[in-house]
Amino acid sequence: MRTIGVLLLPGTRAFDLAVIGEVWGQDRTDSGIGPFTVRLCSAGRVRTALSPFGDVAATHGLAGLDGCDLVLAPGRDDPLAPVPSAAVTALRRAHRDGRTVAGLCSGAFTLAAAGLLDGRPATTHWRDLDALARFAPRADLQRDVLYTDDGGVLTSAGVVGGLDLCLYLVRRDHGADVAAALARRLVMPPAREGGQRQYVDTPVPAASRPGLTSTMDWALARLGSGIGVEDLFEHARMSERTFHREFAAATGVTPGRWLRVQRVRLAQRLLETTSLPVERVAERSGLGTAANLRRRMRAEVGVGPDSYRRTFRGVTVGA
Repeated sequence: MRTIGVLLLPGTRAFDLAVIGEVWGQDRTDSGIGPFTVRLCSAGRVRTALSPFGDVAATHGLAGLDGCDLVLAPGRDDPLAPVPSAAVTALRRAHRDGRTVAGLCSGAFTLAAAGLLDGRPATTHWRDLDALARFAPRADLQRDVLYTDDGGVLTSAGVVGGLDLCLYLVRRDHGADVAAALARRLVMPPAREGGQRQYVDTPVPAASRPGLTSTMDWALARLGSGIGVEDLFEHARMSERTFHREFAAATGVTPGRWLRVQRVRLAQRLLETTSLPVERVAERSGLGTAANLRRRMRAEVGVGPDSYRRTFRGVTVGA
């Protein structure tokens, strides 16, 4: 891929445009990368407002997307903002002509508006996945990936996921050595481990009954002590059947499922903030063994504790 076309729409995210510039717009021929030609294309070749600030001058009208090897749709501040019919036509024409078309982050909604995600795997930022499911019901939504590739149509997870996708495209079309050299220039791994589940913020669900809230707070303070569901309904002073019914109605999950998830969340915090070995993290989070911790983290987060710690561990903190 040598000629890159970028679709500019009002509210285009400045970060996504910067990612495209870093990967495709810089002269890195000294590292054996490129050169590439980048066309910034907007209807009428006008200046386009970016989000959260700034604007950018287009170099081409929408006809500039014709003949590009790769057409990129950056994310927008409002994923559900209307896509002009002229842009829809340009995207469909690029796809029909055999060009690779990719949406970065919420750019998946732009591709969906053109009907390009129907029957294809797709993803977007984890916060927008449900909205994309409603907006593109015929898409095969992938919730735990950093990007999708269905040959000529690709999408990425949120924000930095767009950089993962761009590096993947470089690797796919120019080889692993070129992609690795570019990743070194960008000071990032050529390919990140795991999917985007490890980045999802999953707060403790609010319970509608004060008694349940008190029991949940009590349990959160004792996750490492081996408490089970029986301890929960005894603390709440309810029968087992009543507790299960009311807990599920208030939180949307069973008590057992809630306990497992909270223990994984505690393990994540310990991995992020302490130097405890995996075995001790398993004990302190109430998951018992390192093997059980690995199994639970892979099920809930998509990666094991070692990979998670490498991703999120910052400054070493004493245990």
